[in-house]
Amino acid sequence: MQAPAVSSEFLELLEKSGLYTAAQVVRIGEKLDVDATAPARDMARRLVKERVLTPFQAERILEGRYRGLVIDRYRIREMLGFGGMGCVFIAEDPQEKRKVAIKVMSAEHSLDAGMLTRLKLEARAGMLLQHPNIIKTFRLDSTGAVWYLVMDLIRGISLHELVALKGPLPWAAACDVGVQIASALQEAHDHGIIHRDIKPANFLIEQNGTAHLLDFGLALMDNVQDDEFSLSMLFGHDCLGTPDYIAPEQIVDSRKVDPRADIYSLGATLFVAMTARVPFPDKSNKAKLEAHKTRKVRTVCELRPDIPPAVGAIIARMMEKDPSRRFQSAQEVADALRQHAKRQDISFDFREIVTLRAKQARTRAENTPRKSRVNQRSSITNASGWLRSHTEQLSAAADTFARSETPAVGQAGSDLGMTGRRVPGQSQSTSASRVHQAAPSGWRIQFIGQKSRLPVMRARTSIGRGHDADIVVQDGDLDEIQCWLEFDGSNWQLKQQSRAYPTYLNGRIASYGPVRHGDVLTFGTRKQGFRLINIQQLEKIRQRTQLITVLTIVAAAIAVVAWWWTNR
Repeated sequence: MQAPAVSSEFLELLEKSGLYTAAQVVRIGEKLDVDATAPARDMARRLVKERVLTPFQAERILEGRYRGLVIDRYRIREMLGFGGMGCVFIAEDPQEKRKVAIKVMSAEHSLDAGMLTRLKLEARAGMLLQHPNIIKTFRLDSTGAVWYLVMDLIRGISLHELVALKGPLPWAAACDVGVQIASALQEAHDHGIIHRDIKPANFLIEQNGTAHLLDFGLALMDNVQDDEFSLSMLFGHDCLGTPDYIAPEQIVDSRKVDPRADIYSLGATLFVAMTARVPFPDKSNKAKLEAHKTRKVRTVCELRPDIPPAVGAIIARMMEKDPSRRFQSAQEVADALRQHAKRQDISFDFREIVTLRAKQARTRAENTPRKSRVNQRSSITNASGWLRSHTEQLSAAADTFARSETPAVGQAGSDLGMTGRRVPGQSQSTSASRVHQAAPSGWRIQFIGQKSRLPVMRARTSIGRGHDADIVVQDGDLDEIQCWLEFDGSNWQLKQQSRAYPTYLNGRIASYGPVRHGDVLTFGTRKQGFRLINIQQLEKIRQRTQLITVLTIVAAAIAVVAWWWTNR
């Protein structure tokens, strides 16, 4: 359908999307009291601000692409990831009252027997295996138009992303990831399932260091000969896997491997986790495959001398060419790594990771040959069109990955009041995305050119020129909400929100990073802004200065007395 031009047309498409019933849409229009002839984008911004829609939902409807925002009972909220088979979304399950991840097979793959086999294998393994380090699958189904897979929602970063962004892991943390994944593999192997595609991209790690194994789409399973045949037709009888991590015997015949092939691939993955280098960095896949079969890999200790020789020996044994010389079970691997493992928190911003995935997918979509994009429907399964045209003009309006990411119409205290009552004392203009925790005591801001200091009241404080901002900067080039200051328990972090205007930290453009006592945030011409001050640190500096002054006076007095005594 054509993109809506005015608010009334936007509400019409909102009803057609299925996100809300006709009665609810009427109620939304009445509560918001927006002129029916106002621009559709004004309505979209208002709905995002009031937490009725997510930025993703609003952008889709603004483009006229309302189909697919509800898949059976699941309400699609945000994009989570992208892959060869399709897209993964964050969705709401109103029946179970929880957030889930839903993988939707792209329309171009819906008639591909091999790709459908991968989705079914992934679902079968995910529903069969019950292990804390394996992502749980709840449901595999089809709407008739698309196939989809419903899984547990893990707010994590892949090991591939982690190494790419931050370099090699501390070796003890990498060992801990290895223990967790080896334990998950043992569970799979006990059920007669060989993963066959162990690699960093298939490890998902939470901020507390918990690792999860995913994507059993290439798994070798008992009693699934037809599925194995479909995979063979798609990928060939041999070399089913990823060239940088594949076991030598899997290159020869991927249908006749045993659990030790996964152990080799896990060793190659831990090699990357500890060194940020693949075992054989050859340019062509053919050369990499030949290297796995014939060349000896360097030890991780050669590349990182700080790694204990015992850890290097474990990785080397996992990557032995001869399966009989490797560890013979994943449990043996876990036991060997455990004495060297240490669980560590992983620092990353989940929303920024998802944004990065979207940018990467957008780049791939832009490079997709035009002939492969013709006759694409506007359904949600064809994300490439949205990725290429997405303006992100609404994404700054709400922190849609906050823990309280339920739309306003489905929660108590909603300004729309459709299913609950207002929380006493809650301001109507307060966004549901804000964290209402108090900031640590003692923090102040001092505007440039002024002597007065204002207390920082919230642990998540918005900065902008809009009246809804916690810290209002009235002059300068900045957005209604320009950026955020967030206290993570020990430090303040700057998080840029505006995509139109830069924020300067100590005179340099910054979008993310720590903000400390004495740092200066400025905007536009850099004449407007403020300094972040910690009263306790100021007091410590004052006391230190006084102490230095006293010591200086005492030292000077001693020097005078000594001079007098010498020359009397």
